[in-house]
Amino acid sequence: MDLIPYMYFTYEQWNCILAVKGWRIPMKTSFAIVRQIAVLAGFAYIGNLISAALGLPVSGSIIGLFLLFALLRLGIVQAEWLEAGANWLLSKMLLFFIPAAVGILGHRELFGLTGLGFLLAIVIGTFAVMGCSGVLAEAVARRKGVSK
Repeated sequence: MDLIPYMYFTYEQWNCILAVKGWRIPMKTSFAIVRQIAVLAGFAYIGNLISAALGLPVSGSIIGLFLLFALLRLGIVQAEWLEAGANWLLSKMLLFFIPAAVGILGHRELFGLTGLGFLLAIVIGTFAVMGCSGVLAEAVARRKGVSK
């Protein structure tokens, strides 16, 4: 398929092409999502640079996450600027865990006693996150005056 003719289409023509192919996201929205994901990846990259430059034993993506959080709290970055990209990533999150799950299947030793420890840590961590999320959601609801 030759892509050169597609370069000369207007925005309306692109929307028609995408609708015919079954894609429901308007062109401007899809470019916004890609741009927002690139910004989020940029924060992870900057965090990696900071981690490497300072020799910190913390993952660069965690540093980037804290940097983004700080900029959001200071009002320098608005949540709306990254919302669509973050929502898209959250909706596809399960796909990001598939390579890790396949990698675990290649290590038979993880199915023994070591694997039991991993399983216990996963279960305890899951319940801890669920409990903290529930308590936090109730606190926010109480603060906003929402009743059960």
